Amino acid sequence: MRTQNLLILFLALGVLAAVSAVAGLIGYSVAREGGSSVSASISRGSFVFFSVMTLFIAVLAVLVPAVT
Repeated sequence: MRTQNLLILFLALGVLAAVSAVAGLIGYSVAREGGSSVSASISRGSFVFFSVMTLFIAVLAVLVPAVT
């Protein structure tokens, strides 16, 4: 793998982590609006974050070998 491909992969991971963070914040907000406590809302938001990040990593695991 060339250095340029590796840098693009790291950039993609950074962007996908930011998108996952936004999804986690949305999950936190939905839980708070639903009447959950702060600690339960943080737990649900982090669950959403890690679920979305896992999905993105799985997609990258399929796409990277197909591209290179």
